[in-house]
Amino acid sequence: MHEQPGLRKRIELEARRISAQHRQLDALYAALVDALQSGAQEQAREDFLRLREALLAHFEVEERTEFPALHGLDPGTEPELDTLIDQHETFRSELRALADCFAAGDVDQAARRLDGLGDRLGEHERNEERLFQRSTAGASRGRSD
Repeated sequence: MHEQPGLRKRIELEARRISAQHRQLDALYAALVDALQSGAQEQAREDFLRLREALLAHFEVEERTEFPALHGLDPGTEPELDTLIDQHETFRSELRALADCFAAGDVDQAARRLDGLGDRLGEHERNEERLFQRSTAGASRGRSD
C-alpha cells in the first residue's frame, strides 16, 4: 500500500458517495419492480429509463474516476477492479436487452429478464463497497506500520 493520505481521504469520501448512490439505484430498481407487478406499463417504462440512465452514469463515473483512484491507492485491487468492470459490461448488455423488450412493448418479457437482476446488482454493489472499505482500511494500517 502506498503512503498517499490525500488519495486515501478522497477514496474514503468516494466510498461513502458510492454507497449512497447504490441506495438510490436500489430505490429506482424497486420502483420499476413495483410498477411491473402492479401492471402499470407506462410507469414501468419510465422507471426503467430512469434506472438505466442512472446505472450507466454510475458505471461511467466508477470506471473513469473512482476505480483508477482506488487502483492508485492500492494496486493490488486490479484483479477485483477488472472483475467489477466485466460485470458492468454484463449489466450494460442486460440493460440493452431490457430496453429492447420495452421498445417492443413486451413488458412480460422485460419482467422475466428483470428477475434476478436486482440480486446480481446488489451483490455487485456489496463487492464494490467491501473493496473500497478494505482498501482504505489497509491504507490506514499501512500508515501506522
